[in-house]
Amino acid sequence: MGRGRKLHPLPPFATAMRSSLPLVLSLALLPALACQTVSFSDAGLDDDGTDTGTPDDNGEDAGDGGDGGTPGTPTFNCDVGAQQPCPDGQKCTVLRNAGQLVYECVPDDGNLDPFASCNPEPGTGQDQCPAGFACLESTANGDARCLELCGADSDCDAALCTNEPNLLVPVCASTCDPLAPECAAQQTCRRIEQRAFVCAFPLASDNGTAGEPCNSAADAGCTQGFVCLAGPVVPGCTAASCCAPLCDLAGPDTCGSDTLCGELDLDPQPGLDTVGACYVPQ
Repeated sequence: MGRGRKLHPLPPFATAMRSSLPLVLSLALLPALACQTVSFSDAGLDDDGTDTGTPDDNGEDAGDGGDGGTPGTPTFNCDVGAQQPCPDGQKCTVLRNAGQLVYECVPDDGNLDPFASCNPEPGTGQDQCPAGFACLESTANGDARCLELCGADSDCDAALCTNEPNLLVPVCASTCDPLAPECAAQQTCRRIEQRAFVCAFPLASDNGTAGEPCNSAADAGCTQGFVCLAGPVVPGCTAASCCAPLCDLAGPDTCGSDTLCGELDLDPQPGLDTVGACYVPQ
């Protein structure tokens, strides 16, 4: 959408046609709508991907609530997805104070590029990020970047609106090719909720490799280049779900003798039609 701000160039995607391997397993565990904001908090997880048993991902799901509102409900005094959400000379950003979120028009001081390192100014929004972006700090590694704000996928260009638990604020996450990942510094190409691969800050638990346990509800717990699959299809897995390596359906066979490169049930994304995973046929 043209909202008068500079957009970060997206990485190139592979364009090879998918081979005719049969679909041997449906791995879609969670429903997702194409224009729906991806919400990690719905899975009841904390910011390392473990199950908390509550809908609040780490105890301070932000919100001001406004008149009669409650914590967890942001106040929207401007619309980050609008063509011109604020008067000239101002930008729509998110202010944060003691876990409360308020989307507000503030003076536009933007002179940084998208995804540039920045210093968060949660009380004033004067973080020098461009209009439509805010300086947000990852609770996982402390890295702060100018990230694009959103309310829905339709607010993003070639990206998905994600609510990462280690950011607490919905942002546009660029789609990426996990077989040739190109993400901004400190981010990795990871699958979200069984639907797509995006550039996002890794969770503290995202370090699993082949056969190691992971969290299928959050699609979390695996390092870049791996995805979380149901345990019975992953060799050596002793948990309900484990990490399996990714593979190229149109490339040479890189899977072990007990597995094949099978399809993943993903939302249609340009360039991702050859991305598969190594698992045991059922």
